[in-house]
Amino acid sequence: MENYLKEKMGLENGSLVTEFILLGLTNDPDLQLPLFLLFLLIYITTALGNLALILLIVLNSHLHTPMYFFLFNLSCIDLCYSSVITPKMLMNFLVRKNVISYNGCMTQL
Repeated sequence: MENYLKEKMGLENGSLVTEFILLGLTNDPDLQLPLFLLFLLIYITTALGNLALILLIVLNSHLHTPMYFFLFNLSCIDLCYSSVITPKMLMNFLVRKNVISYNGCMTQL
């Protein structure tokens, strides 16, 4: 009976979310380039630091202990996390239309 009423009266919700609007840190064009460069520098430092730590632990057999295994895993997680979030944020500093698709949002989540 409920389905019949929905069809007859048009009570179903027909909206569909396809993208989200990202507000970002600022809309001031004068601040977008300095913020882009600042966050790019932070991202490069983070990525290179984590990669260096991963390579050091893998290549040095004296560092194959539980503590360094833990640090290796933390570096891998930090590298993956920052590589998922930061490039989209950097791109949003450079483009006018700051949107992310629903699928892109779910992938990052």
